[in-house]
Amino acid sequence: MISNLVLTLLSWMVEEERNRIRTAQREGIEIAKEQGKYTGRKVRYHAEAKGADKLVYDKIVKMLSIGHSVMNIHRETDVSRNTIYKIKREVKKKE
Repeated sequence: MISNLVLTLLSWMVEEERNRIRTAQREGIEIAKEQGKYTGRKVRYHAEAKGADKLVYDKIVKMLSIGHSVMNIHRETDVSRNTIYKIKREVKKKE
């Protein structure tokens, strides 16, 4: 019974510490966003891309317009399916 009490207490302490860390991290990210330091990752495949990235983007758009499946495009271009779905949504939005 005492061991269960100790384990429950330790578990609660760890959970509280993790919540404190997550809160501090969230606040830090918000401050960095306000200062313009946290912009996220740069988009690699987009309509205004240059070089090889533009060629891959154009190939994805062409294959989508023909009606290829996302999985087929993924296998052929080695671009993640999430990226292909994102490009697909952008193309539909433009139309």
